Amino acid sequence: MLASRLSSISESKSVATSNRAAELVKAGKRVYNFGIGEPDFTTPEHIIRAGFDAALKGKTHYTSSYGIVELREAISRKMNEVNNVRSTLKNILVTPTKFSLNLAVMSLMNPGDEAIIPEPYYLSYPDIVRLHGGKVLTSPTDGNYSFDLDDMRKLLSPRTKMVIISNPTNPTGKVYSEKELKELSDFVLENNLYLVSDEIYEDLIFEGKMFSPASMQEMFERTITVGGFSKSYAMTGWRIGYMVAPEEIIKASNKLQQQTLTCAPSVSQYASLAAIQDRDTPAKFNEIFRKRRDLVHGLISNSGNLEMRKPEGTFYAFVKYMGKLPSEAFSEKLLNDKLVVVTPGSAFGDQGEFHFRLSFATDDETIKEGISKIIEFAKSVS
Repeated sequence: MLASRLSSISESKSVATSNRAAELVKAGKRVYNFGIGEPDFTTPEHIIRAGFDAALKGKTHYTSSYGIVELREAISRKMNEVNNVRSTLKNILVTPTKFSLNLAVMSLMNPGDEAIIPEPYYLSYPDIVRLHGGKVLTSPTDGNYSFDLDDMRKLLSPRTKMVIISNPTNPTGKVYSEKELKELSDFVLENNLYLVSDEIYEDLIFEGKMFSPASMQEMFERTITVGGFSKSYAMTGWRIGYMVAPEEIIKASNKLQQQTLTCAPSVSQYASLAAIQDRDTPAKFNEIFRKRRDLVHGLISNSGNLEMRKPEGTFYAFVKYMGKLPSEAFSEKLLNDKLVVVTPGSAFGDQGEFHFRLSFATDDETIKEGISKIIEFAKSVS
């Protein structure tokens, strides 16, 4: 009999829909895949070469469970210079980005402790909390996807331990302002909570400015910052990232890493060392995604039956459609009828119902043809 913890978590909707799309492609179908969130680019050659050269030199063994010193030093420099987060080696753990979210929850939450997660949220956050015995408290956001701190205050109990956010935000593309994040930080400090700040999309901002809550001296001891290379350098398959946190949390997370992964992949770490010194690639990707964002926004805004708030960052559009068809049924029927893959909005919380997430990490032709099919389909079911 399987462990009971599995009954509390769900299969990832974005991964599941893309798996289905892969089956259709294998069957010879022309599929328009706006599902899973990964750049459609290959990892830049110089980064691949760095990993390849490291492997040829024999760097294929276990590393320190904390990560190689050179990469941790580079991450610390980057956090200090770019994010204004005053970190040292003792504050850095190299680990796959999504796993760092698990490590943060495992290090801080006991069974029955609570995490507040604003909606719409990255679809894995609630399941990660539940997987480790925590309780999820979701909080709605307003029409601009800004925090509702009054609602969050109503959710508080003696068991509330943390708030989990992404910034820029998956699935809406919202970029939180410094003012919004300072108000959230005040809430965290007032109530003796921790903040998990997932900043994996930090290099993909079109409007606004990145602000890391851990850059505030009073928040550093209360913040776990999660970052990585997957989105900025098209390194999703390398499974590599990092967490930045107070020394006590890093030590606890390292202990957990020793008993699970042992360490992050060695070759991926050497490739990441080349990536983190390259600021041109993220800027190049940012410009490409900005143009695609504008293309998607123009097509959706002129559709007559679809609506979206213009994303300020990431490569996602969170699109609202008319009608009463639930988002899971809408997405499934769209795939079956039009061979278009999107992620149902309900996967991102109750506030996402009657929406779908569209990843524009694909070429212009696919965007134009695929959105044309979505518009046609939405008219038929509205």
